[in-house]
Amino acid sequence: MLLSVIVPCYNEEGNIDLFYDETVKALGDLMPDTELIFVNDGSKDATITKLRALCARAEYRVRVVSFSRNFGKEAALLAGLRASQGTFTSIIDADLQQNPAYILDMMEILDKHPEYDAVAAYQEERREGFLISFFKKSFYKVIDSLTDVKIMQAASDFRLLRRPVVDAILALPEKCRFSKGIFAWVGFETYYMPYEVEERASGTSKWNFWKLMMYAFDGIIAFSNKPLVMSSIAGVFLFAIAILYLIIIVIKTLLWGDPVAGFPTLACLILMLSGIQLLSVGILGQYLAKSYTESKGRPVFIIKEELDNGSQQDLP
Repeated sequence: MLLSVIVPCYNEEGNIDLFYDETVKALGDLMPDTELIFVNDGSKDATITKLRALCARAEYRVRVVSFSRNFGKEAALLAGLRASQGTFTSIIDADLQQNPAYILDMMEILDKHPEYDAVAAYQEERREGFLISFFKKSFYKVIDSLTDVKIMQAASDFRLLRRPVVDAILALPEKCRFSKGIFAWVGFETYYMPYEVEERASGTSKWNFWKLMMYAFDGIIAFSNKPLVMSSIAGVFLFAIAILYLIIIVIKTLLWGDPVAGFPTLACLILMLSGIQLLSVGILGQYLAKSYTESKGRPVFIIKEELDNGSQQDLP
């Protein structure tokens, strides 16, 4: 098998057939040596019904991995990578915002440049609101300053990987996964290719502001312990300020005998210190939660159903 194409799906009933047809048209002569791996991430609509029908009618190799419930896109990516058998593995969304024709461009880049191990697509111009765009840029600045890995700004999960890269990713045993960080952490030479995002073929985006914020925070926690160090430094610094202020209050009381005059300032300091303490405890709690999740040893996902129509030669 030359190429594996991983397609995470969550409530994509309106896109399954369109995606398959567009992919067959785009890849053309490459399709007989290609497997399409659809990962149904516990969809609530008729996605699995569409996938079963596609698997029955498809002329080319189609495989379906269906979860018992929604485990998230990170779990879907991992399941697809584990199922992939190709010399090259591509990850692409089912909504056709990422044109399958770009996979051929990625293949050509790796064919012409053996020094590269992966190709990652990024958006030169993002079609997003100001607030989302601002927070995304801020996230990449923060995570670059806190971690030892460099994550390309605006790079998506849409990419093509050689087999050694896939094997390296699968060798990582962690349960709490942040793929953008993992792609960077494993190393390997990556070529960043610009692409244009197209209109979604059907349905709506599964991401909202809150989910993006939590995803960003998970990424920082997963790849850096500097928030713990920063909270410790803040604690020492504020403790020193508190001692200094205590000395000032004692001296002021001895000289002027008016301990009540500074009450508003003291109240503000108490509130500030309490806020810093709660923030530090919250950061510590996030690390403990991740450690607790890892220690339980539960699987990242549970497979309910697997389908495989076999290779083209095996079809009746």
